[in-house]
Amino acid sequence: MNMLDGNNNEQINFFVSVPSWKGNDSIASNSAKTETRATPITDASLGTDKTFGIIADVVNGSNYITEINQEVVSYNTTNKIWETVADHYWPGANKTVNFYAYYPASITNGTITHTASTTPILTYTVPADATTQVDIMTATGTNVSGNSNSSTPLSFNHIFAAIQFSVGSAGIGSGTISSISIGNVANSGTYTFGSGWSNVTGSKTFTISQSKTITGISGEDIYSGNYTLMMVPQNINNITITISYSNGGTLTKTISGTWEAGKVYKYHLSYAPKTFDYTGTVQTYTIPVTGTYKLEVWGAQGGGGGYGGYAFGNIYLTQSSLLYFCIGGAGTYNLNGSILSNPLTAGYNGGGYGQCGGGGATHIAITNRGVLKNYLSYQAEILLVAGGGGGGDGTPVGVGGGTTGGDGTSSGSGGTQTTGGTGIGSGSFGQGGNIGTTNNDSAGAGGGGWYGGGSSGQPQIGSGGGGSGHIGTSLISGSTGMSNGVRSGDGYARITFVSAN
Repeated sequence: MNMLDGNNNEQINFFVSVPSWKGNDSIASNSAKTETRATPITDASLGTDKTFGIIADVVNGSNYITEINQEVVSYNTTNKIWETVADHYWPGANKTVNFYAYYPASITNGTITHTASTTPILTYTVPADATTQVDIMTATGTNVSGNSNSSTPLSFNHIFAAIQFSVGSAGIGSGTISSISIGNVANSGTYTFGSGWSNVTGSKTFTISQSKTITGISGEDIYSGNYTLMMVPQNINNITITISYSNGGTLTKTISGTWEAGKVYKYHLSYAPKTFDYTGTVQTYTIPVTGTYKLEVWGAQGGGGGYGGYAFGNIYLTQSSLLYFCIGGAGTYNLNGSILSNPLTAGYNGGGYGQCGGGGATHIAITNRGVLKNYLSYQAEILLVAGGGGGGDGTPVGVGGGTTGGDGTSSGSGGTQTTGGTGIGSGSFGQGGNIGTTNNDSAGAGGGGWYGGGSSGQPQIGSGGGGSGHIGTSLISGSTGMSNGVRSGDGYARITFVSAN
């Protein structure tokens, strides 16, 4: 006691607080009472069951003496104060104290170095196992009066960025996720108390290996809590998140940005449906994950005529297999004047030729043979068809199908599952009926489809019939359906990942 200025006998002790994690994403409320897990500390202050480490330098002018050197602070339940194991006292007036605290009191995978008159530094390497990545926090209080005689406030700050995963707004396929990995990420660096990180280096892929069954609904938690990744703050550039299902399928996403200390980055993982617009060519899609997919197709509208049909159904597909999408083009309305001055038109993929061209069908196949009519001898290769609408003027218009295409005016009938529609020009497999090439021929051509509609039956007036839709036998029973006349303009298609089961 006689070593201390002014015979000061007030013991140094502390009160502590923990600022909340920052960011737009909330984290699950968890008191995180186990120091060996990666759960972020979210309490307003450290639980009294915890301990932290402390360094304290006494400053007297230009002289620095380390009074407390990496000692453990714990909560004294009798005296209701946070204190070191050994007693330390305020040095008195004309001196100041610099405090440097860290949680937890014992840090694995890292080393704290300090000499009097310098700020402590932590050299750290993030462990590969997410469940052993501790939420390290530090607190700094400098130039504290040596004659304070009161509890010293220590406001801890999180030194890592917390990385979590959930299901995004577009949803993701249901099933059992076996792991999520993120890499290549810098995993080492030097942390200076009160200043931040430097010398951030390394290239490490971190993997959370934990079986997790999800429904794939937006907002559903995937990995957080004990499986939160505690990453060194850094700029990330084209690093890859990989989600792996238990059946071996994977989905990947490349991200860039900045991870800042004390912030939560919750990545909302979605696998949005893949859509296909009209291009006039066959488009290819590679199946990313073995599982169940929903297929949807819309046929194209006829020129001035009926809307295209719709068909849908689920199918089980294997990873890396290919599907081929042929999207129907809308027919053109070109009725005024003679055929010679207004050339005949037809919607891509089976729309009939006419002054009012038929709308093309939309189909999905397991092979690429071009437009639908080329599959006459290979019908088992077709998965799904939506019929195109008939072209023409007047009502009714021949809408696309559906089991059967709609009838147009003047005997332009719709296609069925086995025959084409009739009119001046009859429909056939994959092809709507044409109107011919003279001014005495009908105006409205038939729509394309599994079987195309017929063209209208009177010269220069009327509407062609719509083409029929079709559902292949390989689609899952009970998951299919068709509707007539729902699509205007060009056709469209969509495939949605439903489940990895």
